[in-house]
Amino acid sequence: MADTPLRSAQPRPLLRASGYASVVLPAVCVLLLAGPVQVGADEPLSGLEIMQKNDRARRSDTEHQVMTMTLQNSRGQQRVRTIEGWSLEVTEDEERRFSKFLEPPDVKGTTLLYYDYTAKDDDTWLYLPALKKVKRILSTNKKDYFMGSDFTYEDMENTDLVNWEYTHTGSAEQDGVDCYVVNGLPNNDDERRQTAYSRIVNWVGKEDFISRRVEYYDKKDRLSKVLRFEEIRAVSAADSRQRAHKFLMDNLITKHKTELVFSQIELDVKVDDDIFSQRNLRQ
Repeated sequence: MADTPLRSAQPRPLLRASGYASVVLPAVCVLLLAGPVQVGADEPLSGLEIMQKNDRARRSDTEHQVMTMTLQNSRGQQRVRTIEGWSLEVTEDEERRFSKFLEPPDVKGTTLLYYDYTAKDDDTWLYLPALKKVKRILSTNKKDYFMGSDFTYEDMENTDLVNWEYTHTGSAEQDGVDCYVVNGLPNNDDERRQTAYSRIVNWVGKEDFISRRVEYYDKKDRLSKVLRFEEIRAVSAADSRQRAHKFLMDNLITKHKTELVFSQIELDVKVDDDIFSQRNLRQ
């Protein structure tokens, strides 16, 4: 890696037009028909406002993670992988993420580079060391599943606050936490064509605006996948910011499951800009 100045955390804008998705990063079947939660005396919190607050709650200027990915098929057979990842907020309209598989040997050295933009299609590259080839993931391929998991490239995008319309539909409880329930629909023809989903329903904690559950409905409007966020706690003794340390994605169609368990999360650490370069994919 070339010598590059380390980037220190910079003050973050209060709001930006697009946020995490889900990937990362986020149901109506258990919906409580209570009236909208009030902000102040009279104003209800809209679906868009909830998702904007959800986007802010997960943000940091930089992030470093180490995680274990466990894939389980319908027969209960498992494959386990270890991944290290970094992210960097370049501007309020651009975020970069880099992930590298550390083990097992058959996937070791596989890397993913993601440039997430607000106003244009994202750029994504996948390096497969067995083929010695860098593959560019086009927007038309974002419905593809990533490395045998139940996460598509679309699922790993930041929450799209531009191309999706959000409606606050009520309240529900997830793991004992009172949540806003927000229904998301693609709001233009291009997005409807590119997405794998007819709608996405987000469950967002009312107190901390952290995602607790996401339900994905396919083009036939079947509930196809459920993502749950668990073990939500402070990042460390020195950093009280809350993060989910376990993601569970259930594919209800294939009966396949993916679990992500984070053994290390560090926020606002110094990150070498060159990590997010295309030449680093092969290193």
